[in-house]
Amino acid sequence: MDRRTFLRALIGAAGAPLLYPGQVEAAKISAGDSDKLGLLLPRRPFADTGELLTILGVGGYHIGISSESECERIIETSLENGVRFFDNAWKYNGGRSEERYGKYLTPKYREQVFIMSKADSREGPSPRQQLEESLRRMKTDYIDLWMIHTVSSPGDAENRVPEMLPVMLKAQEEGKVRHCGFSGHTVTSAHLRVLELAKGGPLKTCLMPISTIDTIARDSFTLKVLPKLVEQGYAPLAMKAMSSGRVLRKYNGKSIVPDRLSLEENLWFVLSLPICSLVSGMPNLENLRQNIDIAKRFTSLTEDDRKTIADKVAEVANSKGLEPYRNWLY
Repeated sequence: MDRRTFLRALIGAAGAPLLYPGQVEAAKISAGDSDKLGLLLPRRPFADTGELLTILGVGGYHIGISSESECERIIETSLENGVRFFDNAWKYNGGRSEERYGKYLTPKYREQVFIMSKADSREGPSPRQQLEESLRRMKTDYIDLWMIHTVSSPGDAENRVPEMLPVMLKAQEEGKVRHCGFSGHTVTSAHLRVLELAKGGPLKTCLMPISTIDTIARDSFTLKVLPKLVEQGYAPLAMKAMSSGRVLRKYNGKSIVPDRLSLEENLWFVLSLPICSLVSGMPNLENLRQNIDIAKRFTSLTEDDRKTIADKVAEVANSKGLEPYRNWLY
């Protein structure tokens, strides 16, 4: 995509715009609210469920790779600063990530938090068995959001979605799962196939890469999938906003962050889109406090702001290695 075409698509002048009917309503923020633990980060509607999620969520994978003491501090500091959305998955770190929620999150804070986990029917026990293990590890009777983990291709969607939907519906009927969704980070065609297969079903959300870098990718989730999610009433969840750290590396002599963009510009770009929340992997307190500060100070960007940011990163559109997770096929 040349620079002119890219900028036209980004600001809404091409066939796959970011600005479309429903964006304002989808991105509406509820700020200044509090609960028994204190002041909350700004929150957004989670589809049509009546629930609100904080605009920043703690990534579960990194909970399992930090030290035990750091993990506990990350959870406590998140809660102290208004984060109430916590991600996880059955397969993360052999179950250690979920077990740490069972140690440090649910015993004291279950009523205040919204917990997401995921099941992968391509490996291990059945999805239903994975759900039971997740509940046991996290020491909870229910999961707020249960996801089909990493749908990687249209064929993968066709194999797994019809299998998972009845399992999800039964888990909802039993009260073990409140809401359902799917995730993926390889190709947009996988997500679009899920939307076709799951139409009218229980899925409420999709977790996918959304970033300044994704927007300039040849197969952009932001341009191709995000509008479809909003049109169908989903609550989009963003991940990989830092492109697994690749925005910090040098491309054409300069890094994307901080040489071309500030960290605030990079994350505010994502938060200014019609997403419900940004799930971020934060392996230490420094990363956590940095992202919380940015979320607290967030001010939605205008169309001109987005255009300016796009202009700064357009020259690296063809750089290799910017989105390594597109090759993480299971």
